[in-house]
Amino acid sequence: MRRAPWLAALTLAAAASACSSHTLTACDITERACQESVYYQVLSLRGDGYDPFGGLPPVAVITEAELRAELEAEAAARAAQSGPNPWDTALALLHFAGTSAPSPDGGAPADGGGAGGSYIDDQATHILAYYSPETKRVTVVSHPSQTVSAEEAMATLAHELVHALQDRELDLGAKVNDLTLDAYLATRQGLVEGDARFYEYLFAADVVRMMGRVPRDVAERIDLTLDYAYQNFDELGSPLFAAEYLMYPLGAKYFATAYRSGGNAAVRHAYAKVPGQTVSFLVGADGRAPPPGAGVVCWPPAVTSLPSGSLAAGGDQFGAVAFYTFLRGFGVDHDTAFATAQSWTGDYLQVQADKNLDTVAVAWRLEFAQAVPAGIASALGASGELTVTAGNVNATLEITAAASTTPVVWQAGNCP
Repeated sequence: MRRAPWLAALTLAAAASACSSHTLTACDITERACQESVYYQVLSLRGDGYDPFGGLPPVAVITEAELRAELEAEAAARAAQSGPNPWDTALALLHFAGTSAPSPDGGAPADGGGAGGSYIDDQATHILAYYSPETKRVTVVSHPSQTVSAEEAMATLAHELVHALQDRELDLGAKVNDLTLDAYLATRQGLVEGDARFYEYLFAADVVRMMGRVPRDVAERIDLTLDYAYQNFDELGSPLFAAEYLMYPLGAKYFATAYRSGGNAAVRHAYAKVPGQTVSFLVGADGRAPPPGAGVVCWPPAVTSLPSGSLAAGGDQFGAVAFYTFLRGFGVDHDTAFATAQSWTGDYLQVQADKNLDTVAVAWRLEFAQAVPAGIASALGASGELTVTAGNVNATLEITAAASTTPVVWQAGNCP
């Protein structure tokens, strides 16, 4: 974004004055003085001499009851607008769908999750703050009975204030409907949330220092977060939500690596590289380069037994991280699932259905840089719900499933 030089100079002076008059201490994030203290510390951590808001960004404070009402209204609106969707059935066939876990950052949920009462109860109880690109506002939720420490609440607010700063530069409200799931997870979750998570951890380390303790190294904290998630995968919710969850620390690791090489400037330059596929976040975990030519592969098998003229179909690329969580959902151990996902070179998932959704079929073809371990095909096929074909010569997997009142007839895809 281009800024007027005179405005930048004036705001720089104002920011420097404001930062010098605010001391970071444990405080209540529902109070404006606390919000300002957190904001100026975030500006300082990011090395922003320019304050794009000229002071605290718009912040509102609402009650837990008001948040619950908002969530219920949003759930009702989604229910009213959404009719039967073959993707819902397809995701269920692959065990991707399910009840969402709490938000990864204590803010608003990363995805829509479920719309049931337990989901709303969970969110209303746990959300501390969230940023909305639509309203351009950070909202802090007051929890009178909340037992979360002031330090944790402050770190959450810092995370959401980073989003407010990002939005001034990146336009977080830009539509993402044209992105594949893989690209969405990489760019909107890995980059946007990873950036916010990294500076949230830097902020939390400053709070620990303020309390007279020695903070844990941020890179070490990120690795511990990832290790805990890998070892306690069942606590992350559905595989689809788990993929979103994992992109927070994976993205933070990406930015921590950049920061170590050149500080805040390197973080900004890291955006220019923009990993468009989640495999880049996985292979970077051990220093390897992404496999060459990663992308959408040839179409998987198609259903030929659906009535002509009544076909609804769609396709998407799910990517390496979603494939990892898919495997974990079927009981594949972390080491096997992670190594296989790292060798991902492309995939394409196709959904077909008739207009009444009497038949819904899903076919997913994946390609890899190396042969798929034999145990993966047997683990996926053990329940009898999926048909799995592994081509070890070409390092491929083809996974099909259908919900149908009549037998489904498959034909070969358009692969060479």
